[in-house]
Amino acid sequence: MVFGGQLLGRLRRTRLFGEVVRFMMVGGIATAVAFVLFNGLVHGFFLGAGPMNSQPIPAYVIANTVGMLISYDLSRRWTFRHRVSDHPDGGFTAYVVINAVTMLLPIACLYLTRSVFGWDSAIADNVSANVIGVLLGQIARFFLFRRFVFGRPIRYTQVYGSVEEEAAALGRADGPLLVAPEPREQLSGSTDRATHGRAG
Repeated sequence: MVFGGQLLGRLRRTRLFGEVVRFMMVGGIATAVAFVLFNGLVHGFFLGAGPMNSQPIPAYVIANTVGMLISYDLSRRWTFRHRVSDHPDGGFTAYVVINAVTMLLPIACLYLTRSVFGWDSAIADNVSANVIGVLLGQIARFFLFRRFVFGRPIRYTQVYGSVEEEAAALGRADGPLLVAPEPREQLSGSTDRATHGRAG
């Protein structure tokens, strides 16, 4: 038998896992867009030097700004659909600020390989900025978005009719779930029976 506290804990873990998976998928889409734009601007899609070959950092900022706009829309509509923002603008300003700050991580990686180690190949640029830097940025953004942008979870009863309905949805995959009745309902039923007995 699954009691209320255990059930809610399970629902929260399920929701968190779903958010992580959706966040990774959205991040993959945004990263792919930024990857294409960055390599077009800097490396000419690997066909020769691009128009911003000597300016990789501004090109990276431009490419990731486009990716950020895509990421915000998908995050608001899908990744954190069970959470809402208390900001008047839907959290867009906080989203931009967090993206700007965390963008320093891949930029720092790109600066390190270009200016410190002197590696300017397409492979070095992409590994430092679009693999290591993006991974670090994604981890930081997930927790910052969840805390400061989409900070208020929607109650389960606002999405489902009741906690029991969500439990039933989980139970279809994992087998039957038995939900203990609320103590208040038990007390009410006992009182009704006692009253009926005295009346009889």
